[in-house]
Amino acid sequence: MIFRTDKILPSPFNEMLENYNLAKDKMPNDFNSKHWDVFPSDYEKTILSTNSWKNFLRNSISIGYNDELMDLENTRWNKDKNNIDVWALRKNHDHRILSASVRDVKKLTDTFNLISSICTLDFVLSSIASNNGMPVTGKAVLKTKEASVNLKTGEKLEIVKESNIITSLTDLMHIYYFWQISRTIDTLKENLRPTICEIGSGYGLLASKLKKKYPHSRCILFDLPELSAVQTYYLNTEFPDAKVFYYRDLLDKGSSIFDLDFDFLILPGWMMDSVPEKYIDVVINMRSMMEMKQKTIQYYFENIHRIVKEGGIFANFNRYVKDVSGELASGEISTLKLYPYDDYWSILISQSSILQNNIHDLITKREDVKMDLTVSEALKSLPPFDVKQ
Repeated sequence: MIFRTDKILPSPFNEMLENYNLAKDKMPNDFNSKHWDVFPSDYEKTILSTNSWKNFLRNSISIGYNDELMDLENTRWNKDKNNIDVWALRKNHDHRILSASVRDVKKLTDTFNLISSICTLDFVLSSIASNNGMPVTGKAVLKTKEASVNLKTGEKLEIVKESNIITSLTDLMHIYYFWQISRTIDTLKENLRPTICEIGSGYGLLASKLKKKYPHSRCILFDLPELSAVQTYYLNTEFPDAKVFYYRDLLDKGSSIFDLDFDFLILPGWMMDSVPEKYIDVVINMRSMMEMKQKTIQYYFENIHRIVKEGGIFANFNRYVKDVSGELASGEISTLKLYPYDDYWSILISQSSILQNNIHDLITKREDVKMDLTVSEALKSLPPFDVKQ
C-alpha cells in the first residue's frame, strides 16, 4: 500500500517519503533480519513528523542505530517494568527527548584522548561531526602544553591549558574507523572522481566524513528503506548543495545513472546488483553484516566481488561472532571468519578494534591474481575456534 498525503512537503521530506514508499513494498522476502524488524509499519508518519527530525539523534527515531541511546535500546531485553520502552515510543511516533547530554564525561574524555593518541589530535579535531540532528554530546577535556618564560627570572615554564571539545562517543568511534579507512585510501585524492560504497550506513555519519575529506568522491549508500530515509535527511541537511539521487532516479534512468555526476546515491540494499562491474573503488561495512542473515551476507559478497575494481578496497568492521538468537533476532549466528571472501583479496589491516575488542578491523585489497594465503585461510586464527570451516 502506498501512503499518500495532500500536504506539500519541503525537501528532503518529499524525497524521503517518495523513495520510502517505492522501496518498502519491493523488499525481497527474507532480506531483512528480525534484528532490524523494529520500525513501525506506518513509518510514513515518522517521515511526516517533520519537526521531530531536527533532534532525531535525541529521540526515538534513531533508536537502534545511535550508540548514545544504547542503554535505552537494551531495555527491549529487560523485563523491568520501570524502564521506558523506547521501541514502543518509536512505533507510537512518540518523539520526546530521551537524552540531552553524555552522562559519563570521564569516559568521553578518556576516549577522546585515546583516539587522539592513535589518530592524532589534528585528525580528530578536523573530523568531529556537526550539530546536525542534535547528537547527544558532552564536553571532553583537552589538555595542551605551551612553553612560556617567567619575565622576571627568565625561567622556562610549561603551562597546561584546558579546553572543552564538544563531541560524543558515537562520533569518536566513527572517527577511529574513519581513520583506519582513510589511511588505506588516501591515494584516492589523486583520483578525479573516486566511487565509495557503504553497506549499512546508519544515519550517514561515516559517509559525511568521507565526503568532507574526499569532496570529489561519489558515495553510494545501500540500506533498508527506513534508514535510507534517515540518510536522505541527514546528508541533505549536511550538504545542502549536494547532487543526490535516489531509488526513483535509478528506476527512471536505469543503469545510465551510474554514468552521471552525483555526490550521493541512496538506494535499497537489494539494488546492489544494479551496480556495473569493476565500478567501485572502496566498499565499507561497519558493524552491520554481523546483524544480517547468511543469505544477505552472501548476496553482498557476490556483488562486492563483482563491482570492486582491481586495486580497490573493502573495509569490514564486524564482530568475531554474534549470536543473534534473541527475542527479536533471526536465530542465526554470524561468524566473521566464515564470511565468503574469494581468493582475490590481500590483507592490508587485520587487528582487534582498539575501541571494541569484540570487533575485528579487516581491510583488504582487490587483486588480479589469486593469493597464496587467502583471507579465509588467514582468518582461521581468529575466534571462535569451535566452528567448522
